[in-house]
Amino acid sequence: MRPDLPSRFVSKIITSDTTLTTHDIALYGLFVASTAGVAITLPIPHEAMNGAESLIVNHSASTISVNCLNGFANSLDSITLAAGASILLYCAEVSGNTYRWAVVGATPS
Repeated sequence: MRPDLPSRFVSKIITSDTTLTTHDIALYGLFVASTAGVAITLPIPHEAMNGAESLIVNHSASTISVNCLNGFANSLDSITLAAGASILLYCAEVSGNTYRWAVVGATPS
């Protein structure tokens, strides 16, 4: 964790397909999907986001998708989050000037 980006999780409720910005990640940190089937699109990881953390909680009755073009390990574009599940996201450098979202607690799709 970066000292200038301490873990703080202010929630934002997601009720429809949403594209998050770097600002959203920094401001909220906790995203709660309350509607089944929504798609949450993350910002493409970059150097300024290195060390940023976020939580996504699926509080709906069905699956949701979390998307980021080439933003996850192994160049995956999306992950599926089951009803009631949550994930921790961490932006990290994986090679010279290449950043990815590390994901804990999800199923790749």
